[in-house]
Amino acid sequence: MQKASKFLGFVLAIFIILAFFWLRFERLRFDAIVIHHSASTVDNYRTIADYHLKEKGWRDAAYHLIISNGSTEIPLGFLEATRRYQYLSPSPATKNMYYNLRAIHICVVGNYDKREMPVRLQEALADTIRQLQEKFGIADDHIFFHRDCSSSSCPGSFITKEKLQKWLTSEADRCPKAVKIQHEKCIGTDWGWVSAANRALTRFSGRAFGFLGFLFPGSLPFQPIA
Repeated sequence: MQKASKFLGFVLAIFIILAFFWLRFERLRFDAIVIHHSASTVDNYRTIADYHLKEKGWRDAAYHLIISNGSTEIPLGFLEATRRYQYLSPSPATKNMYYNLRAIHICVVGNYDKREMPVRLQEALADTIRQLQEKFGIADDHIFFHRDCSSSSCPGSFITKEKLQKWLTSEADRCPKAVKIQHEKCIGTDWGWVSAANRALTRFSGRAFGFLGFLFPGSLPFQPIA
């Protein structure tokens, strides 16, 4: 009886430890955000994923989240979560392996080497970043541009760190309520067709990446936005 009690106590302790890590590692999965633009005028998740499959051989779009510019049937400012985000999986979006593994990659549809980002998109981007920071515990100084991580002009010369800091300070709260609600649902992840078993497996793999980041946190070698 005493042996059985000890065994049950041991099992309970292991369960509590695993439950703690299971809950924590989604938050530990990502420790940075990297911002991109599509460098195109008309695009959405489907067209970007098709392009990346055809040109790069990738099975999904390179990014975790895509913000619509309203050029397709996706309303302006709305988010689309790719399978990379749903599965908490790495991104091939830069040539920096650390950030491909540890960062959430956001793509804003549009070419911001040629024009300013519209105000409504500034608000949508700022709100997206703030919600991701809250969910994953990402600090302000861990927000980067693609060009901070590897040789690129992305997300465009019209987007600067000074402007981004201003948007995060003043524009996030101005994001329309309907867009904020859509962001909350998307960032919370609507699994839709994904089966319960597949959901559990992919979430486990995502937390495994978080566990690796916890064991080998490293340092962020690039300059913060402020």
